[in-house]
Amino acid sequence: MPSRRTDAIDLTLSREEAWVAHTALLDACERVVDDGGDASPYRRPIARIERGDELDAAGTALLRDALVDYLGDAPVRDRAPGRALLRRTDDAVDSAPRRA
Repeated sequence: MPSRRTDAIDLTLSREEAWVAHTALLDACERVVDDGGDASPYRRPIARIERGDELDAAGTALLRDALVDYLGDAPVRDRAPGRALLRRTDDAVDSAPRRA
């Protein structure tokens, strides 16, 4: 039997939430690149969302931060699902086991 990843966060996304999550992460990634930073931390969570896979703790934390930035200027259609997802990502990050 395959082993289950222990760092996965059980965060099921609706289609609407997945769209907002993907958009927020792409937006954050573009800002990092525009500032001369490294976009590689964003590649895995974006790919996992595209595949419908669970995010790990690091990806969930990136998503939470991306949502905080994105929701300030988000289109109206993205605000309600984005806020709901932000609350859930915040709870998931806060309850995730800490690594030593």
